[in-house]
This record gives sequence, C-alpha cells and structure tokens, in this order.
Amino acid sequence: MTLLIAFAVLSILVSFICSILEAALLSLTPSYIAQQKVAKPQLYERLKELKDKIDQPLAAILTLNTVAHTVGATGVGAQVAIVFGDGYLGIASAVMTLLILVLSEILPKTIGARYWRALAPILPSLLRAMILLLKPFIVMSDLIMRLFGGKEPEHDIRQEIKALTLLGREVGKLDEDEQRVISNILDLHEIRLRDIMTPRIVCESAAPDESIAAFKARARESQFSRYPVIGEDESPLGVVFRYDALAAENDGEPITQIMKPLKVVPDSMNVENLMTLLMQERQHMCLVYDEFGSWHGLVTLEDIMETIIGKPILDETDDIPNMRRFAKRRWEHRLKAIRED
Repeated sequence: MTLLIAFAVLSILVSFICSILEAALLSLTPSYIAQQKVAKPQLYERLKELKDKIDQPLAAILTLNTVAHTVGATGVGAQVAIVFGDGYLGIASAVMTLLILVLSEILPKTIGARYWRALAPILPSLLRAMILLLKPFIVMSDLIMRLFGGKEPEHDIRQEIKALTLLGREVGKLDEDEQRVISNILDLHEIRLRDIMTPRIVCESAAPDESIAAFKARARESQFSRYPVIGEDESPLGVVFRYDALAAENDGEPITQIMKPLKVVPDSMNVENLMTLLMQERQHMCLVYDEFGSWHGLVTLEDIMETIIGKPILDETDDIPNMRRFAKRRWEHRLKAIRED
C-alpha cells in the first residue's frame, strides 16, 4: 500500500512541477524579458537564453512529464494488482486519470499562467538542471527537429503590437486616441507620399521671374509661410519663405535672390523614410514628383503629423480642413466645366 501511494504521489508531484514550469515558460513575454535588461541584467540574460532556445527546455519538461506519467501509471497499476487484485485495475486507471487531469494538468497550468511573473526568477535554475539531466533526449529531439521541423516562421511584430493596442483599448488601458496613434505610427512604412501630399492644384507656388514686390503683395493676403519656386518646365528650383520676402528691401529683384534649397522626393517614397529625411535635413517641406518628372504636390511635417494623429491639424487661419478632398472636388468641377464647353 505504501508503494502504491508513493508511485501515485511522486508521479503527480513531478508532473505538477513540469506543468507549472511549462505554463510559466510559455507565458513569458518579450516585453517582460526586455524590462529585466536594466533592472536585473543576469535574469535578463538567462530568460533570454531560455526563450531563444525554447525547444530545449520544452523538450526537457515534456520528456520528464512523460516519464512521470508512464512510471506512475505502471507502478500504480502493478501495486493495485498486488494489493487489491486485477479486478480493480479499471477503477485505479480511472481514478489516476482524473487525478492527473486535475492535479497535474489543469491546476498547475492555471497557476503557472497566472503567476508566471513570480515564477520567472526561478525558471532558469530549474530548467537548466532539467536540461542537463535529460541532455541525451534533448539532443535526439534537436536532431529530429532539424530533419523535419524546418525554420521557425517569422513573426509580424508590427501586427502583434497593433493587436495589443486593440486589446488595451478594449480593456480600458488605452484610450481611442492612443490606440490610433500607435497603430498609425506602425503603418507609416506602408503609406506612400501620394496618399498624404497636398495636390499641386491647391498649392500656391511662385515663378522664378516674379519680383519680390509682387510676391510680397500676394503673400500678405495668404495664410502660407512657404512657397515652392517652380520653373516653366516644372523643374524644382527652391523655396521662398514669406518672412524672408516681407523683410527684403530689394523689391525690384526676382524672388530667386531670396530663394533657399528645397528637397525633392518621389511620390513612391513612404512616410517613415520621408520623416527621417526631413528631420535629418532640418527641413519642413518637400516637393513630390512622379517617375516622369512631373510635379504632383508637396508634403510638410504637418502632413506627417496629421497622418500619425489621424486628424487634421487646424489653426485659426485654416479655412479648408482637408486640402486633398478640396483638390478632388475642384478638379471634378474643372472637368465638368470642360465637358460643358
């Protein structure tokens, strides 16, 4: 009877520990491990090693768990036959199965998944000992995985972060604006300049032969602070700042005398790269051209910020909230007028 109890208790206890370790290991998040890099550098290195080579601790856990179940079932069955007779083997199997299901699967895995943060510091020591003890089985498992497992599929970390922001919003940890901004930032590499630029049809530009006096006259009536200078062949020449023109005294000269360089980018460039470029070049605006050298519009840092925020940035001088929508309506009206003529 003592051996019967010993086999049952030892089998369930070992399996209980294995299930807790497995649940805690699989519950470790990359963000938690990254946080330990500063707070607990040694723990960070150990946990990172476990997650980077997760096949080894999992193989050790599953191997020991299987051995515990097998030895326990065999030992309990043999002792039941000796103590009670063969007629009780069916009852013993049913009871043992129920105990294993509850005490070595459901309960420990629930504990491991719920309290994995508290268990994380002891995982490296326990799992290293198990890996060392079961090294032959782990080596065999590695060989099989190399032959049939192939490469681990790549994870789309951007989509995972976006999913986390949605979850955070649903549980009330993030508000709608925070979730939208994070998602928009992660999408910047996919958005092309042609999707956010202000179309040329609603842009105010300047001709290279325009005098400073003439430019001053219309600049005083305009809300814009920067004006691209475009040549007759649509070639980009530079940019004129409103305050430079208003401060200039040589009114008779062309605006090219106060013109400054302006970046030119293709409309296929993504917003993420443009934001980096503008910040490196310390510029606020750039002209957007297509592959054929035609001027399509312009993009400012304000356009990029609106893309990130997901809402237009307006001040008291903005009469038109959405310039792209206005440009489309204006072009449709122009086409309609041409057709009527």
